[in-house]
Amino acid sequence: MEALHRAGRAVLGIDVSPEAIRQAQRRGVWAIRADVFGPLPGEGQWRTVLLADGNIGIGGDPPRLLHRCAELLCSGGTVLAELRAPGEPSWSGEVVLRDDVRCSTPFPWAVVSADQAHEIAQRSGLRVRRGWTEGGRWFVAYGRD
Repeated sequence: MEALHRAGRAVLGIDVSPEAIRQAQRRGVWAIRADVFGPLPGEGQWRTVLLADGNIGIGGDPPRLLHRCAELLCSGGTVLAELRAPGEPSWSGEVVLRDDVRCSTPFPWAVVSADQAHEIAQRSGLRVRRGWTEGGRWFVAYGRD
């Protein structure tokens, strides 16, 4: 998000974590504390939704998340998602984040292999426009058209 903001793009960060919002705002990015499945500013008018760094796993149900992202898009809009490399396993379940001091409460999460890009597109009402790799990372552009 920070790189997009520095490039002059309009960016809105969304997270349920107050710390994530503070970090984004310290970098000058407009960020709000919200749940992607709840009301959001400009619904139906977004040109792009970015699900980088594994965020396609939010909520533990990637087709549901992609369907929600499609509701945010304007006509011709795109969901960009980072996936795991082909051949890596997909999974969903509850995860717990830990560091040396703290432990989160369990929350639903999922991991999606690039092998499943078309399957989750169909289940969410989207289609794969294209896929590509960059810097050893796998990406897919989803759209409604």
